[in-house]
Amino acid sequence: MPRSMRRTRTDAVHVRLALLVAASLLFAGPLPAHAQFPPDSFTNLRVLPRDIAPRTLVDMMAGFTRALGVRCTYCHVGEESIPLEQYDFASDEKPSKRKARAMIEMVGRINDVHLAGLEQRVTPALQVQCFTCHRGVTQPRTLQDVLNQAYRAGGIDSTLAAYHALRRQYHGRAVYDFGEVALIDVANPIAAAGDLTGAEQLLELNVRMNPESGFARLRFMTIALLRSFIERGAESGRARYADLKTEFGGQSLPEPLLNAVGYDLLRRSQTAAAIAAFELNVAEYPQSSNTHDSLGEALATSGAIERAIRSYERALQLDPQNVATAEKLRELRRRRGA
Repeated sequence: MPRSMRRTRTDAVHVRLALLVAASLLFAGPLPAHAQFPPDSFTNLRVLPRDIAPRTLVDMMAGFTRALGVRCTYCHVGEESIPLEQYDFASDEKPSKRKARAMIEMVGRINDVHLAGLEQRVTPALQVQCFTCHRGVTQPRTLQDVLNQAYRAGGIDSTLAAYHALRRQYHGRAVYDFGEVALIDVANPIAAAGDLTGAEQLLELNVRMNPESGFARLRFMTIALLRSFIERGAESGRARYADLKTEFGGQSLPEPLLNAVGYDLLRRSQTAAAIAAFELNVAEYPQSSNTHDSLGEALATSGAIERAIRSYERALQLDPQNVATAEKLRELRRRRGA
């Protein structure tokens, strides 16, 4: 085994080299006299210095493979089963090699021009590396981006499958953020587009994956209730609320939750369902001025003026300083008397 493989982790350059070439350098016999790896010199260098030391270049390539989670064949012409000295490293056949040159130039400009030109810098100065963006994958996309692509390509089943596959492969590494926010970010536009079933599945998964997250539970319960009220009616919405209360505890279903569901239903012109949601919120939080105010708005929208007036009156009793509620009440009384 090469001596560099036995050095300590403090020798970072040679550790990166070891990650790339360890397996390839374990040959059964000596290399042929007409070929060697690394070679004494290189051809077809377009971006790197022509007099770069072979060991320096190989160390750099090792860093690239780790940053992108690839092997030499990602950029270079060769096969995994053959020794490295038989690769055609000078070939520009693969587009990924040409992209790599552009990336090397970009990183150089960032470090040597843009960062170097800042007025103040920490010591030691930070340097952008390939791993800064890629973190072990060829395309530096967020988990949200990957899952959105999966949804567009194959719907919710493909999205869930992609999430599980990525989590199995990358959880605990720096590649993707598997925290509570990612699945919520993916579910929100899916729900807005009308696929409440798919959004609920993603958000239920989020609760399982992040069981300590109140944010994950809140968003899941919001979509679950919205779907129940829309697709199966008021009675189903009330029943689902009771089930969620039993499962997660009453403290997990705060007043704003049903309020948000009610207004979402109003925006969707689901006025009867919105009234049912607001009525449930009033029953759960009878001493809240806001629950009565929201119910009054939904009732007024439906044309139930007398009931709306009573709701606004109760809201004003609980919060006499609420100027907006007082104005709504005056307006409804004018409409009643007209």
